[in-house]
Amino acid sequence: WINKFYVLDLKPQNSLIRWLVGQGHTLFVVSWKNPDTSYAKIGMEDYVAAYLDAMDKVRELTDQPRLNVVGYCIAGTTLSLTLALLDRLGDDRVNSATLLTTLTDFSDHGEFTTYLQDDFINGIVEEVQRHGLMRAQLMSRTMSFLRANDLVWGPAIRSYMLGETPPAFDLLFW
Repeated sequence: WINKFYVLDLKPQNSLIRWLVGQGHTLFVVSWKNPDTSYAKIGMEDYVAAYLDAMDKVRELTDQPRLNVVGYCIAGTTLSLTLALLDRLGDDRVNSATLLTTLTDFSDHGEFTTYLQDDFINGIVEEVQRHGLMRAQLMSRTMSFLRANDLVWGPAIRSYMLGETPPAFDLLFW
């Protein structure tokens, strides 16, 4: 997946995790392993099953029947699928759900439209068939071009053409 748990805990001054714990919440964080080719057959159903397993384990450890859950980015989309399954099964283990930067309505593709054209999708399918997964470099480049002026062209011009040192930012903390 694109974002890791530490995006919510970049440094002490702006850590959502630290703030939640400070508010008295018991917190568990699911972080997915960086996939390699051995994950070629892992599908969305496997991620949903992993969420259910994690929820079972948290309920067991805390002796709490219901959970408040948060999903960030694609993990929020996966969490939404998990919640839909739980609803269909009549399972009420989730008390509340918060989704952050999560795409759940796919009827309006917005800024993702370019990446959902047949030629781009076909390229991704070929990439996955060739390598067993979508390699991190391709995923990173694709996400960077969503904000090309900020994440690609601006830094290139400032660094290579103007000789400026790139500014420090939170992700470098990790």
